Amino acid sequence: MVRWSSPVCVGVNVMATFGIDAVRIDPSTDRITHVRWAAVDLATRSWLSPTSIVEVPQVVAAIRRGDAVWSLFTLGGTRFLGPKIVAVAHTSGHDGIDTDVPDGHIEKCIDDLPRI
Repeated sequence: MVRWSSPVCVGVNVMATFGIDAVRIDPSTDRITHVRWAAVDLATRSWLSPTSIVEVPQVVAAIRRGDAVWSLFTLGGTRFLGPKIVAVAHTSGHDGIDTDVPDGHIEKCIDDLPRI
């Protein structure tokens, strides 16, 4: 007799998807220090949880564990999915985040998000 396990997979990482809709930039370094983010539904671009303000290392950790992080822009009351966010290494040894720029062309970048 063959027994099937339950449809819940044990030990499988389920990746989350987050959206960033605002950033805080340190004027002395021009680097992003904090973001406003939450889990997001990519199909509807709706928040799945309340937004919170977190430091960039938390975003970098999420990206490294396989979570997807996207920029979200609001234009005319409608939320649009922007470019994906990636982790980047800074020369200071601290990791940061930036916009993924496929083929070197992008209409919006992380610096275009509102400030917090």
